Amino acid sequence: MSRMIAFEFRKLLRNRLLLIMTLLFGILNLFRIVRVSAQYPSNVESFRNGYFAVYDEVSGEWDNEKIQYVLTEYKKAKAVVDAGGYSTEPDQPGTHTGYVFGDWGLFEEIRDAMDRLYHYEGTMTALTQRAADYAAFYEEKGNAEQAERNRKIAATYQNRSVHAFYGTLGFERYLKYDFSTLLILFLLLPMLSPLFAREHETGMHGLLYLTPQYQRLPLAKLLAGFLAAAAVSVLFFAEDILVFRYLYPMRGLSQPVYTLPDYFYSPLSCSIGCWLLLNGACKLLCFLVLGSLCAAISAAVKKELVPFGCTAAVTVVLLVTDAYVESPVLSVFNPVTLFWSGRLFCEFRTVSVCGTPVFYFWLPIAAAAAELLLFSALAVLLGKRRSRRDT
Repeated sequence: MSRMIAFEFRKLLRNRLLLIMTLLFGILNLFRIVRVSAQYPSNVESFRNGYFAVYDEVSGEWDNEKIQYVLTEYKKAKAVVDAGGYSTEPDQPGTHTGYVFGDWGLFEEIRDAMDRLYHYEGTMTALTQRAADYAAFYEEKGNAEQAERNRKIAATYQNRSVHAFYGTLGFERYLKYDFSTLLILFLLLPMLSPLFAREHETGMHGLLYLTPQYQRLPLAKLLAGFLAAAAVSVLFFAEDILVFRYLYPMRGLSQPVYTLPDYFYSPLSCSIGCWLLLNGACKLLCFLVLGSLCAAISAAVKKELVPFGCTAAVTVVLLVTDAYVESPVLSVFNPVTLFWSGRLFCEFRTVSVCGTPVFYFWLPIAAAAAELLLFSALAVLLGKRRSRRDT
């Protein structure tokens, strides 16, 4: 079985057109990341260098000296700006970013971020206590469902604290970057469309299904397709993180994910590094769902353009539905929701299952896993049925 999978995997990767497309898409993705990174904090080199240098200087464990430094520099720059006598010429002496106005904006940003994270423990303690009070109130009133939900809030946010400060701009930009997701889709559909159909279209299926282990061939093809999809996905994920890491000082991977501004109230308590892996896993799950659908269609037809066109049409419908149709039910069963998994994990959101509050993000994940199993089983069954019929 392993030899069959390896053979089918190599066959998929030997497609010269796909190799050329992967190379071109990789170059396109690189230029796109560089272009996005140039938009902020500034395309002026002196400003960018100063911006990241200041963040490097104040990063690390909480230190009163660093905090005082930020407050002093902020007040100094603000005083000059308020007086209105600052120069607009670049590379001004005595500044960090080359501009007094730039220093004011930079240190205001750092001050606000430090203040938010320094007081995070107190904010969560107050939230936890309030949730515990609400739980007791609803318990007294006989509303067991709301009481349980508030106990879950208290359990989720208790004992949270932040012990260090790091700039998170690189992580924020990386997590909001989704151009590579579309490129992976454009590669997966033509790669998996001929998985079963091409051999019927070329007449090779008759020879293949005369082999002693032909009953295992459909499963081997499907698993090889999944491996190829995972390989392409990991390739682009690695390119994204490496290029962003080169362009931004992405330090603090061990920091809690809730130190990111968009995840302040996230129910997750894992590190930023773990969240990056989880985010990639959610995207990969969606790719596999669409890939299994494409494989199932490929196993049912004899023309490889049919699964490509059908899966592409379904993907467009799913993307449009996710973007413009606000329906909790549809979003649960729409696998492309996982492309933007940050929306699922950035806030506390639960649904009641038999009176027990369950985190909402489990529903799209469970639905995608069920769809993956359904389409995979359908692809294997159709492949076996056609093999028996054609032989």
